[in-house]
Amino acid sequence: MTPRFRNLSTLTMLAALSAVSIVPAARAAEESVVQADAARALQRGDELVQKGDYQRAAAEFERASELESGPCPDCLLGVARAYSGARQYDAGIHVTRMALALYSEPADQARAYDQLGSLLTLKGDMNAARAAFGKAVELDASMAGQVRSSFAGALLKRANFETAAQSESARPVPPEVQVASAH
Repeated sequence: MTPRFRNLSTLTMLAALSAVSIVPAARAAEESVVQADAARALQRGDELVQKGDYQRAAAEFERASELESGPCPDCLLGVARAYSGARQYDAGIHVTRMALALYSEPADQARAYDQLGSLLTLKGDMNAARAAFGKAVELDASMAGQVRSSFAGALLKRANFETAAQSESARPVPPEVQVASAH
């Protein structure tokens, strides 16, 4: 092999090696962008829940889930919060339990049990709610204050819903509606 061909072979080999090392770097950069997009979708979902736009919030959480490369329990908890805001407690409970099955860290499981307890309280299943809240504290003792706050908040929200429902049923029917319904 002449020196010229040896240099060419060396250059070809270097080019091939650099191309191989560029591909993983490009993939890592792309994954980083996708993860950032997923994090932004989670944040937008939380903001939409706070604004009461539950349908769009659920769509953002589902988008975040699609962007994640694997199961996304945080996305599921977000969808469950959107269901809760829309007073679809059974669906929220189901999705929260799905998220629970995906978490492996006790602190994450404790957060999910806290949310499950709130949903069960809103639904009116107080025994199951207490058990879920108890499991949250059992998994992470530092959650005790959060659990008390979640339980109190859910009880207050439930009481407000019941008061509003009673007010609606006790409200007299306007005369024009009474006349219209008599015909």
